[in-house]
Amino acid sequence: MNKLDPHTLFSLFEQGDEEVYKEHGVESALKNPYVILNMVSRAVENYSIMDMLYTKNHGKAYKNVRLEVQYKYFNKIYLYLERLDVGNVKIGSYGIGESYDLEGIVVGLDVLRQYFEDLEKYEKCAVIKNAINFTYEVASEQKYSRKQLL
Repeated sequence: MNKLDPHTLFSLFEQGDEEVYKEHGVESALKNPYVILNMVSRAVENYSIMDMLYTKNHGKAYKNVRLEVQYKYFNKIYLYLERLDVGNVKIGSYGIGESYDLEGIVVGLDVLRQYFEDLEKYEKCAVIKNAINFTYEVASEQKYSRKQLL
């Protein structure tokens, strides 16, 4: 059995949504906070799926590198949130596409928040909490209730 390298383990997802947008010449979409929030949500979901698959298929070998992989991957996801300046975004100034999944975004952000809270990375938690609050503001504008998102 090959040894699992935590630095290349999730390389399938190294080309994230950002690269796809750039490749198709729509880099301007990356300024849209809703696009970034969807990217974060999908990345957390992808991590969950890959984590489950590697746990099932590589058991003990993956267990030895799992925490390192999670740390690397979640920090990469977090970098997208650092770009958001949700305090200065006027709701409605950007278009929300059909693929905007409010519930999925809240769940994904909360997974990240809990992860960094467990590591006591409270500055990151604050950034994530701001993104969650922004998502709730969007939800209220879109006539969603907090109960529907939880």
